[in-house]
Amino acid sequence: MLRSLSAATALSLMAAGAAPAQQLVVEQRPGMPSSVRGTEVRIGVNMSFFVPALMSDAEAAAKAQENARRVLDESAGRECDGLKGTIASECRIEAINVNMNRNPGYPGSNQPEGFNVNGNFAYKVIMK
Repeated sequence: MLRSLSAATALSLMAAGAAPAQQLVVEQRPGMPSSVRGTEVRIGVNMSFFVPALMSDAEAAAKAQENARRVLDESAGRECDGLKGTIASECRIEAINVNMNRNPGYPGSNQPEGFNVNGNFAYKVIMK
């Protein structure tokens, strides 16, 4: 039983590591053993992506930024649902941090104009 649990854990960690530009950090509070049900754990998730948008069209650029924020907010909620479906009996979003940086693109380069978008999510969960 322990071997199959370890294999399943390893497979899920490899699958989680295969997603591009995402990072999952699990931080346990000091003094609480990880094997005890009901342990409170903090989890951090980072998501990054690029959104192409022409800066010369202010309305389109603003719409692209709004859509990117919506994607991050929805992703934060789905992550909490995913945690409750796997390792957590309860999940609470503690913080969402959104960063957008304009990428002007350069003539002759392959990089288009747009925004580099980064979202950091912090959760507090109770382990199953």
